[in-house]
Amino acid sequence: MKGPSSGNKQPAETASKLSDEALMALISQRDQQAFSQLYLRYQPKLVKYCARVLRDDVAQAADLVDEAMFDVWRSAENFAGRSKVSTWIYSIARNKVVSWLRKTSEITLDDESILDSMIDPAASPHEELALDDMKQQLLRLMDQLTEEHREVIRLTYFEDKSVKEVANILDISDNTVKTRMFYARKRLAQLLEKAGIVGFDL
Repeated sequence: MKGPSSGNKQPAETASKLSDEALMALISQRDQQAFSQLYLRYQPKLVKYCARVLRDDVAQAADLVDEAMFDVWRSAENFAGRSKVSTWIYSIARNKVVSWLRKTSEITLDDESILDSMIDPAASPHEELALDDMKQQLLRLMDQLTEEHREVIRLTYFEDKSVKEVANILDISDNTVKTRMFYARKRLAQLLEKAGIVGFDL
């Protein structure tokens, strides 16, 4: 796949200190170095995320991530800033995975592996250790929720996304997100209480 081949140059050490928003502004002007920095910043996280969804097929995950990142390059000037850059990139990568699954029909879209892998790839080692036990307990309980409810719970609690960001990722309205969250939290609270799990604020 042909990548960025022309544009302004930004010193690597300078670009590495820029925010995602600043990098996007430069990428929209065809700045190769800014794109390289954004790619390096997100590629490992996205490959990890996609590989989990694709049952550890790292090669396919890397291919899909490359496609997603080149979409970022091509569409940078259309990024309106209505969501975080990370949310936008995450959404593009997620759509690439879903499209690939639909095309290949190797895994159905309601496959548990897709939902079970939607854990924040950007979480720090400390955060992962601290939340690991609770996550595992929640994942087991969430098997009893509907697919729609599991997805909004995962995006809000595991990905720490806002209502608007979840709406953008799932391509649904803010009100639909809120409705699903209401019923999902109500049901999950009942399951947590029944399982005797305390200390998790819904």
